[in-house]
Amino acid sequence: MSGIADAEFLQGAFIQEGVSPTPGVLIAACTAGNDYDDPKNRVGVRRQDSWLDFDLSGEAVLSVDATDDGWAYVLGENGTVVRFNWKVPKTKDKLKASRTLFPNEPVYDIGPLRRIRVLGTDILCAGSVGQVYCLQNKGFEALPRLVIAGEDVTIEDMAGKSRNDFIAVTSDGYAAHFNGTVWKTLKLPIQESLSSICTLEQGYGMCGNNGTIIIGSGTRWHAMPPLDTERSYWGIATHQGRIYVAHLAGIDKVSGQEVIPLEIKKSKSLQFTVLRSASDGVWSFADHTIGWIHDDRWHTVFSGPPTSEP
Repeated sequence: MSGIADAEFLQGAFIQEGVSPTPGVLIAACTAGNDYDDPKNRVGVRRQDSWLDFDLSGEAVLSVDATDDGWAYVLGENGTVVRFNWKVPKTKDKLKASRTLFPNEPVYDIGPLRRIRVLGTDILCAGSVGQVYCLQNKGFEALPRLVIAGEDVTIEDMAGKSRNDFIAVTSDGYAAHFNGTVWKTLKLPIQESLSSICTLEQGYGMCGNNGTIIIGSGTRWHAMPPLDTERSYWGIATHQGRIYVAHLAGIDKVSGQEVIPLEIKKSKSLQFTVLRSASDGVWSFADHTIGWIHDDRWHTVFSGPPTSEP
């Protein structure tokens, strides 16, 4: 496969989110430059230390997810989803040619989106006023909007089995379960702004502001004693029963009833926010840093000079 090196792919770009659908493959969605009026983006597939990429413009991309059978999905804040095949194309032109764009026009009037997730065989995207859409073959189906105590909420992340069984977490400090028909607000032990959720071997893990880590399922949820209430966690992921959470300056891990920092050499020169679970470990994506956690050890895959977030 012909392609470009890490430094060239990330030049002038800021990684918004990434995912590893299968060992040896990384997919990253980046914002390029800082033109707010005409956002530019770069999306790439990395294998064998080389990237194939394509550009997008018109709206900032915020989220990406992928299936292990070859399809990837990139979400723009104005609702456009770009589907492409990460598995078959071996050239940049063929990667670009595999794209299909799905515009979501109601988003312009309702409010921007935040996250896209593959849940089982379903592709869901959600956003700033509790709106959730399921991507179909030819467009989007709107699911019931999440409203709590009569107020709209901002969905930051989702995790679960399908469109009929998933949990959404919000920046307003709530989490809610959707059963395919109705939403049920979960009774959490604390109310703090939540940013990320992942499925565990049993139940779910959530994280957010002020050192918040919540673990549980159903009606039973436990808040971990915070390591540092000044830390805001932006990502949570798990591998082989280990749970990791990312804040701007590093990564912590849950060990029993404790939260302890993960030892990362030269961490001051790295960036941390997004964590994504994968079959071969936990992957970290932030700004110009891509890292891999396996067997409780951090491995820096690439780290270039940091950029200023657009």
